Amino acid sequence: MKVIIAGGGTGGHVFPGLAIVEELRRRDQLLLIQWIGKKKSLEESVCAQHNIPFRAIPMLGWPRKGTLSKLITLFALGVSVLRSYQIIRRFQPQIIIGVGGYVSFPPLWCAQKLGIPTVLHEQNSKMGLANRLLAKNAEKVFLSFPLIEKLEGEGFNKDKFIISGNPVRLSFLNPPTKESAREKLGLSQTLFTVMFLGGSQGARFLNQCVKEIIDKMDPQEFQIIWLTGKNEYDHYKVYSSNNKTIIKLFPFSDNIATLMASADLIVSRAGASTLAEITTMGKPSILIPYPHATDNHQEFNAKMMEKMGASEVLLEPHTNSTELLEKIRNYIKNPETLKSRSECAKKVGKPLASEIIAEEILNLLFPPPQNSSRS
Repeated sequence: MKVIIAGGGTGGHVFPGLAIVEELRRRDQLLLIQWIGKKKSLEESVCAQHNIPFRAIPMLGWPRKGTLSKLITLFALGVSVLRSYQIIRRFQPQIIIGVGGYVSFPPLWCAQKLGIPTVLHEQNSKMGLANRLLAKNAEKVFLSFPLIEKLEGEGFNKDKFIISGNPVRLSFLNPPTKESAREKLGLSQTLFTVMFLGGSQGARFLNQCVKEIIDKMDPQEFQIIWLTGKNEYDHYKVYSSNNKTIIKLFPFSDNIATLMASADLIVSRAGASTLAEITTMGKPSILIPYPHATDNHQEFNAKMMEKMGASEVLLEPHTNSTELLEKIRNYIKNPETLKSRSECAKKVGKPLASEIIAEEILNLLFPPPQNSSRS
């Protein structure tokens, strides 16, 4: 089977794509695959780590203002379409899978013009622009959240939409036990453990809150796993050695499943991939959505989680470190609430998302024979 994955920009687009690749490789040992994305990007780095051939296009996000910027972006779009056409003609894929982000648009658009089957995956509770533009000509659109009624009202054919959930990597489906994860990380087996997670790019607001919480808390109240993001790691790394609180500090990690397995509570942004990982592992969470996300999709994601009982939502403009610390303390004092949120998270999680998507792709490419009765 020959497949192209297109998309990227953030972990929210990249890691579901990687999960789909893992499942397709599991089913087809001879799978030939290429990934189209941006040069010097997260997707390029992930492809290098997982032996996925990578092809770069110069696509840019649409600027909100500036005539010159818009002209440059249109030029980059034209070059990206041409480059995507060349890659597709050379590789001759049987199907192209779009995982979102503006970089996914040129290869998916080219494929649709060339008559090559395309499928899309939408991670968020609001469909992104690239997927919205491509959805009408895609064979299937996989959704992480139940958006079908909204999309049907906008003229989309509901038959092509499948609520698959958000694919997660195999490591989240078979995580270590809490005890073995803590032993591996050098954490206490008895202390309550809070994981602060700002996503693949980190979160400045969340980092500042964690710094202030460390200054306010008793060192033995709980231990901390803290992912700062690569850009701010140097600013905060002093906390990993100069504090009485047990703190395991990382710029980023490819082994998030082990970190999550050690945690009793996760404090996080509300990117769709992170929420899929949290719910697959059944972890209770406090969500602080990034307020400047496109179409405010993180707040929609978070509130849907809260409605289902899996999370508590705090909005950044109305939140400070004192309030966040009190919320954490309340969970430590009320293990039944923690347990209830954990159970709700497990119900929300869709651990079979990758399998659902892979099965649909295989059915598209290799339709099962129709039973015909003898006359």
